[in-house]
Amino acid sequence: MDYINFLYTLAFGIFLLLINGAIKSLLESSFTYQYYTIAVESADKPRALCIGVIHIKLVGDDGDIGKEVELVASVFPEKFKRGYKNIFKIENKSYMSITGIYVRGGKSVGETGWNIDRFTVTNEDTGEETIIPVFTNIRAGRTYKFLADDDTLPQSASIAQKEDRKRDLQYMRELYELTEERLPGCPPLVKQLPPEETFSYSYQFELGTKAAAFLIDAKFKELFSGGFHEIEDMHKVFHRLLKVFPVPSNLNRWRDDVLFGMQRLMGVNPNVIRLCTKIPEKLAVDDHMLKPFLENMSLPQALQEKRIFVIDYEILQKAHPKAGYIMTAPIALFYQRYDGNLVPVAIQLFQKPGDDNPVFLPSDRVNTWILAKMWFNLADANYHQSISHVGFTHLKMEGIVVCTHRQIHRSHPVYKLLMPHFLYLLAINHMSIPQLLERNGFIDKVLNIGSDGMKDLIKHKNMNWRMDIDGDLLSDLKTRGVYDPDNPNLLPYYYYRDDALKLYECIYSYVKKYLDLYYRSDGDVKEDYELQNWRKEFVTPVEEQGLGLLGVYGVDGKFTTKDHVYRILTNIIFICSVQHAAVNFRQYEEYAFPPNYPASLRGHPPYSKEQIDEAMLMKSLPDEKTMYNTMIIASITSTQGMNKLGNFEVEYITDKEALKVAAEFRSNLKLISEANDKSNTKRRHEKYTCLNPNFVPNSISI
Repeated sequence: MDYINFLYTLAFGIFLLLINGAIKSLLESSFTYQYYTIAVESADKPRALCIGVIHIKLVGDDGDIGKEVELVASVFPEKFKRGYKNIFKIENKSYMSITGIYVRGGKSVGETGWNIDRFTVTNEDTGEETIIPVFTNIRAGRTYKFLADDDTLPQSASIAQKEDRKRDLQYMRELYELTEERLPGCPPLVKQLPPEETFSYSYQFELGTKAAAFLIDAKFKELFSGGFHEIEDMHKVFHRLLKVFPVPSNLNRWRDDVLFGMQRLMGVNPNVIRLCTKIPEKLAVDDHMLKPFLENMSLPQALQEKRIFVIDYEILQKAHPKAGYIMTAPIALFYQRYDGNLVPVAIQLFQKPGDDNPVFLPSDRVNTWILAKMWFNLADANYHQSISHVGFTHLKMEGIVVCTHRQIHRSHPVYKLLMPHFLYLLAINHMSIPQLLERNGFIDKVLNIGSDGMKDLIKHKNMNWRMDIDGDLLSDLKTRGVYDPDNPNLLPYYYYRDDALKLYECIYSYVKKYLDLYYRSDGDVKEDYELQNWRKEFVTPVEEQGLGLLGVYGVDGKFTTKDHVYRILTNIIFICSVQHAAVNFRQYEEYAFPPNYPASLRGHPPYSKEQIDEAMLMKSLPDEKTMYNTMIIASITSTQGMNKLGNFEVEYITDKEALKVAAEFRSNLKLISEANDKSNTKRRHEKYTCLNPNFVPNSISI
């Protein structure tokens, strides 16, 4: 009996399977199939065998998942450029619209993966185009899900999406680890460069750099012409190598006090000068000493009328120069004349006054005053490279990039806003920082401070660098007393300030309008746990695996208003684009001719006001090899290879309303660019173009 029941049960089960199969076949035969074109837009070639094999499933508007299709990309151009598209045609179910895609990496892409920016799916019948953002390295064996409408705050995501985001971010935290080990005491960096962050054109970049170096080396014998005996010998370098090294626009800044003053306002280090309201006790000057240079004003009167400015490089005492070299730690006063020009009126080369540390004045012997200015510029240049440039654009921003990947999901609007300004930042740091800071690297070759001294300076500044002051243009200008919109006569030729403010306001407007599309109220900010975790990792101490960032906006450990988010995002974008442009792209103009702006000086600074002849000046200036190395590094770092601000190399934003905001941003930048062109036709001393939006790249990529 049991055996008969078993047979009946078995037969009934087979019958159900047959019925289900028939129903499934019937349903499938009733589906409408059609062709889709899929464009796979790549960030890079697949590293493993240069073959990209992925398996995809389209997701329809009803949540239905189509059949799995294999896509094989076996051909990539030799000179690969980001954005290259592989085009495929597939047959799949007909959907009213495509809402997403499942992607599984094939074995051939390996663990290094195929870095894909986006899929564009086009319905061949209707012409409807669906963009699906990816911005992910598709690795072998992993399955990923991507959505078309992928601009969601985490609290608004579905339960399934929240789980997906949580899993994705956990993976990103394993991939992007913060560490202090690479440069102890300096801003934390990524522990190991993820494959996603490498240059897509790294091979060409390296070849180009080597080719340039080779071309320069071919001229090596012409450069070394038996030594520099007079300043004119340095001039001849440019004429001899004009095809390789162009002549800077002005070779006489070192002789002219007005141009020396302009270096504080439009040079590579334009954000250190501050209003002086009281003469520091350590600076041995008085009214009698300075009155001849104040246009008949007394010193108290000049202070009262906000005409005295100061630069104090006390921090340089914290850094030990390389063996055999001296580093000054000067303090200098500048006076704004009635004609608006800023000129130096006193330079003390070390912090402690004394008989062997006199205050140098414009009335001193010509070459003595010139040499004092050169040693001041030496300090300015070494501070510039250590703090203004490498330390607090390149290094400081790297930690912020890492935290963003660790805490903000790729579906988050903030992620999409920031990513164009992070492009290749980790890659350039990974490639260049070791070359710069290793023993006998470029820093040891061209700066008095040397690589160890540079690290010392960065460490010391890192202890008190604040996002809400140092990283906030408006706060920084106010703190230094050089911003007063009601007083147009305050430093009227401060071109950096005036041009930077226009761009800062433009970026702030862009950020605000963009974020207002997603954050309807301050409550949305408070509930955004990814954003709050991002902030938390910023302020977590370094020893607890955080960034240790000071001055992050917020109340009680959280972002509590939309304005907090507007400001920090504006600051980050500004530093990664505008501020880096200001401190980077005039380097060749300033550094190439050593008397104008020496990165290195030999011997010792003047300890008295005795007569100095030109031969003694020449003994202080760098030798041919140091000048050669300085010209190479300044030439390479002044190269602009990326798109201009707003013209993004990769368009992370896909939401239609957000794209309108980005388009408005570009329109506003164009107006600023046109205004900058007009201003430069009227500027009294020199053109200042490095903050023209046409010359400001989106990111720190050089």
